[in-house]
Amino acid sequence: MISDKLAVVDSESFTRQVKQGDLQNRSVAVKRILSCHTFNDEAFNREITFLISVKHKNIVRLLGYCANTENKAMKHSESGEPWKYVFAEMRERLLCFEYIKNGSLDRYLTDELRGLEWHTRYQIIRGICDGLVYLHTEKGIVHRDMKPENILLDDLMIPKITDFGISKLLDGATHAVTSDPTGSRGYCAPEFIARGEVSTRSDIYSLGVIITELVTGCKDEPHIQNVLRRWRYRWNESANYPPFGYQQVSKCIEIALKCLSDSPKKRPKISDIVSMLNTMESTKEHITNVGNSPAGQVCSSHALEFSFTA
Repeated sequence: MISDKLAVVDSESFTRQVKQGDLQNRSVAVKRILSCHTFNDEAFNREITFLISVKHKNIVRLLGYCANTENKAMKHSESGEPWKYVFAEMRERLLCFEYIKNGSLDRYLTDELRGLEWHTRYQIIRGICDGLVYLHTEKGIVHRDMKPENILLDDLMIPKITDFGISKLLDGATHAVTSDPTGSRGYCAPEFIARGEVSTRSDIYSLGVIITELVTGCKDEPHIQNVLRRWRYRWNESANYPPFGYQQVSKCIEIALKCLSDSPKKRPKISDIVSMLNTMESTKEHITNVGNSPAGQVCSSHALEFSFTA
């Protein structure tokens, strides 16, 4: 059984609908793709089989698919000519994914002073990085459209990356280059916008924007001292100092700034980012006196600063 559609995406070449359904007593998300352009069936089936093999706790599972092709009468007009009906081959693909209940990350992005607690934000950042390192290093997949709308959250607020490989299925482009930017511009790397170049490093740029938004609530390049002060203010108000909170905030901002380099070669690999997080998490030094840490010294020597834009 399939319910009302959750979302619809339209373009000149295809229409994509997302609906919730039930399959063998489990909830699933069904993406219905209609296209009047020619699918390369062999390439499509090969890519689908590959995507079904992608299995990771931070990746939305593709469970299966079905395909249908039929001829339909459609209105068509060439330049200066009246509308007329022509027969077009309509190709339908139904992609069945696991259903993730809590929706997408963009619904939960707020500034430091409200919204998700820091431990939840850090869990999300860590999970996104773990999922992306799996895609890049174990599967050789470039996502091409990393943004909060393509990161879903389950009942435990564990992030799951979705929509990887979808644009490649639609246009048959290689992982290396695309002439049709499918991502939201606020998350696209400069080389993607300027020249349509896509690589693992363009995913890393998008990751930097996402981390920045998770820590601060906005896409602007963060000023680490102000960010730390605002988190300290929130923790003081709630009397809830998370273990290693300052270290984690500082490290996440440091990573985000490296990811946002205009030069792809200067951005870290996702494996390097995960190593940085692992190193930080493995330390046995528990911070009990915030004033003795560099972050604590920054926070204690300056008043809380707020900035507002009209």
